[in-house]
Amino acid sequence: MSITLSHAASIAKAQYEDIRKSFNTDAVSFCAHYHERSGLPSEIPAHYHEYIELIYVIEGTFVATVSGRDFILNGGDLLIVNANEPHSFYRKAESKFICLQFDPFLLFSSIRTSFEARFIMPFIISSSSPQRVVKKAELETTFIPSLIHNVQNEYSQKDYGYELAVRSDICRIFLWFLRKWRAQGLEMEIKDSVRNEDIERLEKVLEYIDQHYMHTVSADKMAKLCNMSYSYFSRFFKASVGRSFSEYLTYVRVTEAEKRLISTGKSISQIAYETGFTNASYFITQFKRYRNMTPKKFKQRLFNEDISLESSDEKEIVSVYAAR
Repeated sequence: MSITLSHAASIAKAQYEDIRKSFNTDAVSFCAHYHERSGLPSEIPAHYHEYIELIYVIEGTFVATVSGRDFILNGGDLLIVNANEPHSFYRKAESKFICLQFDPFLLFSSIRTSFEARFIMPFIISSSSPQRVVKKAELETTFIPSLIHNVQNEYSQKDYGYELAVRSDICRIFLWFLRKWRAQGLEMEIKDSVRNEDIERLEKVLEYIDQHYMHTVSADKMAKLCNMSYSYFSRFFKASVGRSFSEYLTYVRVTEAEKRLISTGKSISQIAYETGFTNASYFITQFKRYRNMTPKKFKQRLFNEDISLESSDEKEIVSVYAAR
């Protein structure tokens, strides 16, 4: 994906924010913050990150600068900031708002489909969004405000299964935007930066990974599939998806492993080999990196079992891997 000069210049002036690092884990896929009146105005300097961000103003006035454009939001207004867009905020003392941030891949199902490549990828790849601000007059007759409040409540309370509830609500919010933009005849602003051919190439790679993730899948082979050089493909994939090829492949394998942990009684080693990991120790390490817990704990937590201790086999496998 090519980036316009103005967009590149804006990013150059902004500070990169690694949201996952602030949580000290790669497992974070969303977060929600409720900001009360502060008593004093405050400013958040220009920054960008790999998450999509929604700002819903409850009361007061909120000023945002996104990709060089200024927006003034009042109570009941909603702002959407796409992934990797430089933005800064100025909140007045009396303002109250909810900030939702989520990994674009939260919008993908565990089975990545051509539908998602066609309808979600154009938004993720775009350097902006078709409509930046949705005003109160349009929102107040919809279910969007209640969904945003529900995401905030689920995230703050962290009750059993809150991750599923948050993902469901965020997907409903995003679907509302897609349908609204389509009804208004608005299109993703990707004509100058992303060609239909690029979407087709990306779709071809995603489908190949879905069908062959359990085997060896190399970036070099995918580059040849797209008729690209290795270096160009690596840049193209990272720019399009927001993750390197190897990171995305691991993400797919981890999500496929989750299904087997839930639906089968197979051992950790069996599941590791069935989902393309070279050995069980590496699988456990990567699963913990993406889910912030071991596969055993994931399964115990899901079925509400005792999760106070890791299984002895996992401890032994991980310790052997760490000693190498």
